[in-house]
Amino acid sequence: MSFKSHSASQQPLLRTKISVPKIPPEFVHRPRLTERIDRGVLGPLTLLSAPAGFGKTNLLIEWAEHTRLPVAWLTLDSDDNDPNRFFRYFISALQTRQPGLGEETLDFILSTRGGGLEVGLTLLINEISALSNEIVLVLDDIQVLENPIILRTLDFYLKHSPYNLHLILASRCEPDLDLAFLRAKGRVIELNADDLRFSAAEVGLFFEGAMGLQLPPETIRMLEERTDGWITGLQMAAISLRHRADPNTLLANLQGDAHFLVDFLAEEVLDRQPEEIRQFLLRTSILDLLTGSLCEAVAMPEAQPGFGTVMLSRLEHANLFITALDEKREWFRYHPLFADFLRHIQAEINPAEISVLQKRASEWFERNGNLTEAIRFLLASKDLQGTADLIEGNIQSMVKTGDISSLTHWIGQLPKDIIRSRPGLSIVYAWGLMSAYRLDEARYWIDDLQQGLPLIENQAGPKNEERQATSGADDTGPWNFHGGLAICESFLAVLQGDTEKATEYSRLAANFLDAENPFIHSLFALEDSLYFILSGDTPKAIDALRDTIRIALQANNLLVSIIATCELADMQALQGHLTQAWATLQKVRYMAVDPDGKPLSLASLADTGFGEILLERGSLDEAQVFLESKGQTPQSLRWLSNLDGLISLAHLRQLQGNFSGAQDLITQASQLALGTESSEWDDILVSAVAVRLALQRADLPAAVQLWNRSGFSDFNQKIHLENYPYHVYEYLLLTQVRLLMAMGRNRRDKACLQQTLELMNSIQPDAECFQRVTSQIEILVLQAIAWDALGDQPRAVKNLLQALTLGEPEGYRRVFLDGGQPVANLLTSCRCVAIETGSLLPTAGYIDSLLAVFTNAARPAQTPPSSEIIPAPSSSTLEEPQTAFLSPRETEVLILVSEGKSNREISAQLYLALNTVKRHAYNIYAKLDVNNRTQAVSRARQLGLIP
Repeated sequence: MSFKSHSASQQPLLRTKISVPKIPPEFVHRPRLTERIDRGVLGPLTLLSAPAGFGKTNLLIEWAEHTRLPVAWLTLDSDDNDPNRFFRYFISALQTRQPGLGEETLDFILSTRGGGLEVGLTLLINEISALSNEIVLVLDDIQVLENPIILRTLDFYLKHSPYNLHLILASRCEPDLDLAFLRAKGRVIELNADDLRFSAAEVGLFFEGAMGLQLPPETIRMLEERTDGWITGLQMAAISLRHRADPNTLLANLQGDAHFLVDFLAEEVLDRQPEEIRQFLLRTSILDLLTGSLCEAVAMPEAQPGFGTVMLSRLEHANLFITALDEKREWFRYHPLFADFLRHIQAEINPAEISVLQKRASEWFERNGNLTEAIRFLLASKDLQGTADLIEGNIQSMVKTGDISSLTHWIGQLPKDIIRSRPGLSIVYAWGLMSAYRLDEARYWIDDLQQGLPLIENQAGPKNEERQATSGADDTGPWNFHGGLAICESFLAVLQGDTEKATEYSRLAANFLDAENPFIHSLFALEDSLYFILSGDTPKAIDALRDTIRIALQANNLLVSIIATCELADMQALQGHLTQAWATLQKVRYMAVDPDGKPLSLASLADTGFGEILLERGSLDEAQVFLESKGQTPQSLRWLSNLDGLISLAHLRQLQGNFSGAQDLITQASQLALGTESSEWDDILVSAVAVRLALQRADLPAAVQLWNRSGFSDFNQKIHLENYPYHVYEYLLLTQVRLLMAMGRNRRDKACLQQTLELMNSIQPDAECFQRVTSQIEILVLQAIAWDALGDQPRAVKNLLQALTLGEPEGYRRVFLDGGQPVANLLTSCRCVAIETGSLLPTAGYIDSLLAVFTNAARPAQTPPSSEIIPAPSSSTLEEPQTAFLSPRETEVLILVSEGKSNREISAQLYLALNTVKRHAYNIYAKLDVNNRTQAVSRARQLGLIP
């Protein structure tokens, strides 16, 4: 079987769709056209546009076989109008030439349920741009694409295409794409029907070389004139001429338009075949793809094994409009025009047989694991009850693979009476309609089910009631009715922002459904993920969360999908991947939208994560926008993430010098931590935050008092991991370190400072083992401060250099700035070492950007003079240019600006519209807080953004 699966949880992919077809033996080489394609792939797009039968595919096959460039191929069909299916094939085609390419893109597109196509495509474009090699991607039969979402996405790609990926489109008509921009720039090479017609010389080569026919020049000229160089017409004429002594008898009838020629010549071909081949052609014409065992099962199931393979071989050797699709020559297809003709003849002479053939095809596909094709053929046979049986018998497997959209589509093809008579179909159909946001239709089926529920329960009988009483589940399997209705109601509650109601229905569903149900499975998967989060094992937590997201998306459990995605972003940030975490949080924005593209209240769950990343990178104004938006989160959602939001906002308020505002927020957090929805560790965490904030504002007595009042162990005694989840233990221990360090510095107590080093040494191996990079940076900064206080500056500089090396790639700032003057003093020494050693990281520009903040920092007026600790800089000094948020394209523009190129030159080099370049320049000036090109280049070099 030529099927390929992207992952075990998805429907298989046909390899033949992403393989370059094999060139037919009768093909005439056309160097004049392949040379034009060679010129075309020097730019972004080559377009072949001509009606069927003009040799577009064969020409591209010939070119692909001779080019030195790696060629990826995708043959499209009408089913590819589903965005998820299209991009699975699109990326799988690219992966045939660049393994692993686009995995992140595909994950993004699938996990955002198609809501982030342009963002996903941007990821792919950036990934391709980073490759050292070129790739050509052929999209054959692109005229079948009608979905405006896919077409808009392709337009986006064409306008931002990377220089090293060249697209070739083959279409029977002008594709519905916006090509004006590329045409205006002369960046499209086009071949149309006039280009593709056979010349007189090519007609002669075809008949003599490819078909082995010796014809007089006048006959060749007449054939070229009558067919107008149309390749399929010439091929049909050649097959007919083999059986005629006098070619003039054929020429006499060879007149009319293309449709007439097809009917006339195809009939000539078919009538001259042996009966066995004729019957085989007609019966297998119902198939889009041909392979030996499939043709055998359809055309002659009683034949000896191998009959289908033999017959396909005979057709290929007879040049009967059959094309091999793979190197092993196991899969074939008929020429589309010839297939249409055969179907027309079959429908005329034996219409009753068609449904029988379609059922045979359905049985073959079901046996061979392609349920989609099995249902399609059975549905085409008009056996509606049989189709319902097939769908109903495979509900569980299709739901488990996440193929909800296909399942919904097939059920929707059945009459309402059949769906209504089968509650199992009704409940899954309602669920599928909701996943497509067809909420009015979904509500119709939910109400219909609820009205019929008493009858369903009566039909279930005493045995079912007994089972429900003992196990909470009935014999109808995972998709039983009570549980299914609870799932539907849970989803609708999520969309309405009523998370408490959604949780209530989720618990109800768990009482009726067994653990194999995807919805319940997603809840258990989230619990497993939380175990790894609480244990501190970040890599395992990330793997578990990705599994949870996959399962939740398959089950259309939007609430779990979003919670797990937010947790995944937290883990990625903890690993030091702030940019990746930001992209993950963006997925939440794309997932949490209604059918009109408006954000659902669930989208606000990502705001705390966005705010914390911005806070770490020193962008306080932007962080404030996100963190204050938590105040508009619906009450029913606040228990999910409001505690973290309040803590981060309190930290921000203190950085802004608003100490009373920070204290008010900590008070709110304390009250929230004591609520019924909070965990037993939340109040401990809030108390530790209060201690840190007191230390940050240099109020050591308050910090000591808060520590003692919170019921923590004596700060001279070690905190034990077994008493807390890992993240609480880590936070408490590092808070204890900060408290002891402040006391040691204040009292010049070396024993106290030495104790902080011992505590950090006890936790550092776990931070490294669990890849908790953010924690590693914090530990290294605190170690540097401790060694400096103990008088060992070389060791202090070494630790801080390690922290800077870890922090620079992702733009960490706050963790260094919170270190106050001790870090500022060490940074100067680090800068000297970095310059002397010529190390790649940390750069002098990065260190300078931190020193600039310390240089301009002023002690807040409200700071009490109760210790020697230098407070963190005020907010006025933290509003630095948002260098961490220059996009890759803005960085490209900035580099070209530094090279002295004009906007027009940049436009030509990057294939951007002039206005787009100007917009990028404006954004760069705003982010760097400059007014012109010279200032931008100077500022960028100062910050280490460009050489």
